[in-house]
Amino acid sequence: MALTRYFSQELVSNFPLLKVIASKSPLSVKNAVRYSALVLKPRSNKWQELQRLADGETDKFDEIIAVIRLMHKEHERLVVDLEQTKKELTSLTPLMCLIYISLFAFECLLGTDTDNDGNSLANNDMEEAWSAFKNILAWQLESSDINDFDLTENRILETVKEHLIPFMFPSEEQKIHIQTYQKVSELITKQIAFNSFISQSVNAFCFDDSIAFKIEKGIAVIEEVDAPAKLAWRFNGHKLKLLNGYWFNRGVNKLIASGMAEQQIGAKENHEANQLAMIKTFSTQLRLVEVYGLNEYLTADSGLRVNLHEALISLNLMSAFFSKDFIAHYQKYLSEEKNWLTAINRLAFEGIQQGENRFPITWSSKKDKAARIKAWTVNQNFPHGNQKAAEAIIDFWSHDLKYTAKKLQNENSTLVLIPELYERPILKFGKHIFQFPWMVAFQNNSTAALNNLRRIGAGRNEARCETAAIELRLAENFKARGFTVLLNYHPEKTPEHDPGEIDLICALEGHIFVLEVKSTFLRSTKKDVWFHKTRTLRKAGQQIGSKVNAVKQALINDAHFKASLGLDTCDVTSLVSGWIVDTSIEHDHEHFSGYLKVSLEEIIIALRDDSQLLFDRDNFVEGQEIQGDPNFTLYPNDFTAQNFLSVIEQEKIW
Repeated sequence: MALTRYFSQELVSNFPLLKVIASKSPLSVKNAVRYSALVLKPRSNKWQELQRLADGETDKFDEIIAVIRLMHKEHERLVVDLEQTKKELTSLTPLMCLIYISLFAFECLLGTDTDNDGNSLANNDMEEAWSAFKNILAWQLESSDINDFDLTENRILETVKEHLIPFMFPSEEQKIHIQTYQKVSELITKQIAFNSFISQSVNAFCFDDSIAFKIEKGIAVIEEVDAPAKLAWRFNGHKLKLLNGYWFNRGVNKLIASGMAEQQIGAKENHEANQLAMIKTFSTQLRLVEVYGLNEYLTADSGLRVNLHEALISLNLMSAFFSKDFIAHYQKYLSEEKNWLTAINRLAFEGIQQGENRFPITWSSKKDKAARIKAWTVNQNFPHGNQKAAEAIIDFWSHDLKYTAKKLQNENSTLVLIPELYERPILKFGKHIFQFPWMVAFQNNSTAALNNLRRIGAGRNEARCETAAIELRLAENFKARGFTVLLNYHPEKTPEHDPGEIDLICALEGHIFVLEVKSTFLRSTKKDVWFHKTRTLRKAGQQIGSKVNAVKQALINDAHFKASLGLDTCDVTSLVSGWIVDTSIEHDHEHFSGYLKVSLEEIIIALRDDSQLLFDRDNFVEGQEIQGDPNFTLYPNDFTAQNFLSVIEQEKIW
């Protein structure tokens, strides 16, 4: 990692030492070059040093230099192309941008029954398009006049009248800005291509150790060099689906236990969708509480207190509403008309007849939106709903565009954390809020909630308390299985080192588990996973090593410590296992400094012995049972510490 840091900076140079390292371990230099993302730094002096190495080290570095040169060239081409298109759209305002993005989404993302199938992206990953939309919005936030984010009702209507209405209700009196729409569509396509290059080429080259880039006939090709690592990445994706199914089943069970499974939820025609929304809400709430340490209430950016259950059910009901009243109707009309604009026209006209907004992008004042969702906050204390609670829910899911624009324009923009569109799916322009029906209907609200809190909201005051709650609830799971648990134990310092606080020590039947707990967010890129591995998990491996040694020493020297674990004071042969327990599943069952890394959810399932609830909803076939044999157990010979150890080490829950 020291070499990686060397190639990542510009201030320090020691070429003679680099030459020595390159002659003894060229692979170490190549890996450091990859990990430092030199592939995106054609003007770096470290890139010049690498080329100088090639002059004196025969052909050891020729191939990696050739690959980097190709990527430099392609990266520059894509950037120039993207910037040129942006220059042609300088008159675009943020609201105009969102309108044209929404038109693009309806044309290209929502079905293929059109007369324009060649442009349809419906069979591609929707999230690629969403990511491109976020990048384009970020460009608008950074380059627009700050006053463009203080929208009045009149400014909104004027913009909609000029840039949206002509597409849905064409007339001879109104000009259709077809060239602007085509140019925005071109920008989106180029942004998707650029993002694809970064994720599939650059990040793969830099951070995917399972493959290698080779030069064949002047082009870069990918060669698989570590099949088990590639398989592990795919298996992680499968495990994530199984875990999503596990929490869904837990949500089903909670719905049944609550008695709501026998009740009609909302209007009869909406019951099925509302029931599914309630199951998803219970599912996500259980996960947030048991895995991420959330409590009943949390605080929005505005400072308002938000009820977690109400925040989750509100977003799930929004998704159900947009899916039923927007997407289903649009796709029906699209199937009948074979033309996306005609289908949008019918959808919007239907909304007008009902006094509703069925446009590709919706908007309202925050006050009006709160009044519409107030019914979702009904409880014993507020039988008619709570307006303030509804406003707090809106704040929780809102991305204040003006606030982010100010940060981008006044700070180092590369350091500004911008939410993904689905993480904060309500866009705030002053007193008005906007939503994308085409996104909210399809997004994964569980991931949205997790990353809203753990990625975007990592600096919240409540985050530290939530981390403590994760450890406390995990301790309760161990205690329920008969373990004696010490929480947040501080071993005695020695002149040589301070082991620091030990999150959990769990003892049963001569087995002692020393646990280092890490809580983060859900990652989706090889780059994020690599940084998690080389920073968080690598450090955790070093930490757990010193803590295990401290526990072993205390077992020998500290009778009070042994007694607090319920161990026989004469027994010094206890088996001590050190584990890194992480809320993420990346690099599960790998070892860091010799210590096993395992996901917190796997530990929970193993302790609860309910692995029969694991289920892949994506491969669900109608008529299939979503829960396994209720009599299945991971412990046919009863639960013991040794059997628990075997279940974890042998990955039996999967």
